[in-house]
Amino acid sequence: MKRDLPVIDFGLTSADKDSSARLVLLRTKRATTALLASYAHDREPMPRPGERSLVRDGRSRNVAVIEYSRVEVRRFREVDATYAAIEGEGDGSLAHWRAAHWSYLGAECARVGIALSEDVEVTLEYFDLVEPLIRPEDF
Repeated sequence: MKRDLPVIDFGLTSADKDSSARLVLLRTKRATTALLASYAHDREPMPRPGERSLVRDGRSRNVAVIEYSRVEVRRFREVDATYAAIEGEGDGSLAHWRAAHWSYLGAECARVGIALSEDVEVTLEYFDLVEPLIRPEDF
């Protein structure tokens, strides 16, 4: 059942969460990035291929079910333009990905008590849209 799935939202602000959820529904956003250290800090397992999550927007609405297809760990500096395009935010460029994620990861690093650097480890979480629960035009 959908209510039994782990919940995920993308971003720090309601606007970021809405924008990202809409991109998931449009199948533009097909990956997300997290701080590896956050999983240990929060005592949560990293997602694994085949697992599903419920995506919520900035108003805590359930908008989609996704299924993870691949999860990688890389250092921030090792993330490439191909991955940035798959993540699908902004203009899809590596420059946009780096700027947006530097801010996001900085907040996460502060929360878990580690320093942000080019060497910080991040998870690259690839997923597919399994079930849209609302329409993209409902944003």
